[in-house]
Amino acid sequence: MENMNKQHLWQGEWIGDQELASRIGDIQSLVARQMACELDIETVLAAGDLLGKNIKEKSAIFTELKNCLSGTGQFTSDEIGLALLEIADVLRRANLEKKLIRELGSSNPLLACRTQFDDAIFEAWAPLGFLVHISPQNAFTVGPMSVLEGLLSGNFNFLKTSPQESSFPQILLHALGKCDPSAQLEKFIIVAKISSKRKDLLEPVFAGADGIAAWGGEESIQSIRAMAPASVRIVEWGHKISLAFLSMEAAQDPHTLKQLAMECCLMEQQACSSPQCVYLDTSDWNELQRFGERLADALTLVAHELPRQLPDTASAGEIALVSECHRLESCLGNARLIEAPDGGWRIYIDDHTALAASPLYRSIWVKPLPRTDIIRVLRPMRNYLQTVAICCKLSEIDPLSRSFLRAGAIRIRRIGEMTGGYPGEPHDGVYALQRYCRRVSLQLAHEAQGISNFDELRKFPPLQWDPVPAITAKEQFQSVPADPAQAHLFFKSGGSTGEPKLSTFSYQQYHEHIRLGAEGLYAAGFDPLGDRAMNLFFGGGLYGGFISFFSALEQLGAIQFPMAAHGDTRMVAQEIVKNKVNVLLGMPSYILQLFEKEADILSAYRGVKKIYYGGEHFSPAQRNYLHESFQVDVIRSAAYGSVDIGPIGFQCEHSDGGVHHLQQQLQYLEILKMDEDRAVQGEEVGRLVFTPRMLSVNKPLRYEIGDVGHWIADPDGICACGRAAPRFRLLGRTGDICRIGSTFLNYQEFIRILATHFAYAGEAQLILAQGEIKDKVILVISDSERLPALRCREIFLENYLDLQEAVLTDETLLFEVQAVGIDEFHRTAGSGKLIRVLDRRAR
Repeated sequence: MENMNKQHLWQGEWIGDQELASRIGDIQSLVARQMACELDIETVLAAGDLLGKNIKEKSAIFTELKNCLSGTGQFTSDEIGLALLEIADVLRRANLEKKLIRELGSSNPLLACRTQFDDAIFEAWAPLGFLVHISPQNAFTVGPMSVLEGLLSGNFNFLKTSPQESSFPQILLHALGKCDPSAQLEKFIIVAKISSKRKDLLEPVFAGADGIAAWGGEESIQSIRAMAPASVRIVEWGHKISLAFLSMEAAQDPHTLKQLAMECCLMEQQACSSPQCVYLDTSDWNELQRFGERLADALTLVAHELPRQLPDTASAGEIALVSECHRLESCLGNARLIEAPDGGWRIYIDDHTALAASPLYRSIWVKPLPRTDIIRVLRPMRNYLQTVAICCKLSEIDPLSRSFLRAGAIRIRRIGEMTGGYPGEPHDGVYALQRYCRRVSLQLAHEAQGISNFDELRKFPPLQWDPVPAITAKEQFQSVPADPAQAHLFFKSGGSTGEPKLSTFSYQQYHEHIRLGAEGLYAAGFDPLGDRAMNLFFGGGLYGGFISFFSALEQLGAIQFPMAAHGDTRMVAQEIVKNKVNVLLGMPSYILQLFEKEADILSAYRGVKKIYYGGEHFSPAQRNYLHESFQVDVIRSAAYGSVDIGPIGFQCEHSDGGVHHLQQQLQYLEILKMDEDRAVQGEEVGRLVFTPRMLSVNKPLRYEIGDVGHWIADPDGICACGRAAPRFRLLGRTGDICRIGSTFLNYQEFIRILATHFAYAGEAQLILAQGEIKDKVILVISDSERLPALRCREIFLENYLDLQEAVLTDETLLFEVQAVGIDEFHRTAGSGKLIRVLDRRAR
């Protein structure tokens, strides 16, 4: 907490004037040390979102900030509350991400990524380094919001505020730092109250700066340039002039006049976007006077609704001088002054069209400007124009906007919304984040093959929890209501492990997932330059497989044939041959059907060289069948993912079967023991529990997805492909283990015996049924393999001891083997996945 003697915030610590001077004396060394540290943008997003929630929920920080602003006597309680809620909205994670994407093209813009997948050029944004902010006195949010932008662009930030200002910036940014449990964020923030006359303090700060973001007039900017080294990037946010333009029809509307009057009173016109001049689309002096009188009536009604901030001596003198000069000019008949009886506002009606700056504090010029003269009159002031509020018919907005923009304006608004904004809005015609960054590039050669971005080459830190959240089961996870603001896209799960559920995503989340999916395919050996891919995933019925891989292939810039899992397998095979397709993407069950049914075409073609699958797995026998019979060289996972939480894992050329790299940019993985919530040791098999790193507000932590697996112990934690993302082997689902006939049976054990003893390459399904006396297990296999069902039964009873004990020893279970046609297997309706264990027992 700040006290009277300690009003400066230095990397999370409150300090006094003497300590400030001492530390500034050594600031060059501090900057050098801090430049060795990287600020993770995810830290900024998480802290901003938490602070925004705390303010919105009116916690202690809301009260502290409100009391701070109330002490200035410049704002009503309602104004302060509204301003704080607007800040909370800006800090929302969704809005911060939107700003990053709009201004820098990505929610993680500091990450070096391939610009496209057909070359080895990587680009990223990099922070300027040490960024100094010189905030204006007339807008209490500008300084801290500029620091927030500096943090979003990875900079070390020093904010200079005026000694006459409140400590609002210090309190807000201190609270932001405390919302980061790692205490990393606060090290990138310094806020000091320093007079602009204290060159002894400012010059050392400027000397170490890589950029200076400054608000002020030409004299202020010139003074900063004089103190700063020539190499420093000066980001000017200079004084601007804004205006309103009304058609003659709009000038008659009482509501429009009231809104305009409110704009003239709001913040005493201190914002650059506040109107200083109102133009009327006329050259008629009498019309101009009548409009001024109506505006005066509106000001009389609304002025008392906003508390008045009295001007200082200099401003009061300027108002008096401008008013007196205008009163004298009115003697010539081409000017008129209308003032409030108490001097609270004034209107300068003038028949000269030239734009004039207002002395502010509710002082407004009213001038004529026929629309045909807009560019001629305003272009000389193009470097100073900012916001133009246009009030006219809809059909007139486009031509008028074009005229004002060509004259130099940079914002077009409606009257009543001149001082508002939106996430990612340009400042003075440019994006702030781009001015706080540098664009950097790296060009590599063959050593970067398969690498999409440099995050793949580093280890991500484990998540820190205090306290550790409870495990969330699938049913709990799926029952959490979606955030309506983020629910843009609905996908249904395949339903292979229960009743299908709908999962919701924002389009932003979807595109992030698609990017990771595309990068996973690239890592698995997909060649965007040479491969011709056919997408055979299932589509429709709210199932996302087909459309997701369509988007991933589009992101890769690949040649693709979006076929889907079409029922006419003869046509599909013919199109593969006709179009020289060499890569198939789809479910193993459908791909096996395709090759079995159309073996004559595909064995003669032998041009399918790569298969990327999802949702299910190929057994070793199935892989061998596709390789020997059809010359398929590569069979890898297209992605390991979940409809609930998106991409989870991907394969590289050194990973096969169920082995995957973790999608560590998106997911954090724990493998917990099968019977307790404790981490496994070494390569012990356990339950896979995931936490999305970029947490959505409607998703709980530590989600037990229903899969089992174990860690892969790579030497030094690095795979042979060079990636540091940890690897794990996916072994199946917890649902593969079923209890029946007083014993536990594992679907994977049935698959192992089929492959080991029969080299079986087809599909297999377990059906759990309830007999008259005993339960029954039916192993369903494909009749295309021509395996003798009786002999199969004998082999299983000889080699599966748990089954043997239940069937032969305890006689609590019946077991039989059935061979059926490939179309008789039970599959999920949405995705076409094989239902590996189908329980038909009465419940």
